[in-house]
Amino acid sequence: MYTHAGSGWAIRPFLRGDRVSCLRIFSDCLRAFPWRGEWQSYLPALHHSFDTARTLIAFEPSAGTIAFVTVNVTTGYVDHLFVHQDWRLCGVGRGLLEVARKEADKPLILDVDTQNMSARHAYEKLGWRVMADAKPARPGQQVRLISP
Repeated sequence: MYTHAGSGWAIRPFLRGDRVSCLRIFSDCLRAFPWRGEWQSYLPALHHSFDTARTLIAFEPSAGTIAFVTVNVTTGYVDHLFVHQDWRLCGVGRGLLEVARKEADKPLILDVDTQNMSARHAYEKLGWRVMADAKPARPGQQVRLISP
């Protein structure tokens, strides 16, 4: 689907065997967001996305799964985008979003926590812009962004 020749990672469709590695990345990332509370409370939504959304995996042969994205290709909504902390700032998130955008064939939208300033800055550098404040079911403020 997509290969980053310089770094050696590639993007491919999610396979059933990817679930455990994605869950590990998911839990590690959410633990870094104390405002979110217990990461386990988000598991049902992630499992639902694995079953109903298009899931793409970024992997590197020696490291295995390094990131994933889930996107509803009908609406363009990105439910989840998580990159292993050792692979951030390597273009992995950008690559996943580019492939997801091509598959959805429309601009993507997502909600990001206002406290997650590093993610917010990364999206803005990629040309995403604020669409609206999102009203999450869980405590905490989010903002809705739309891709170029």
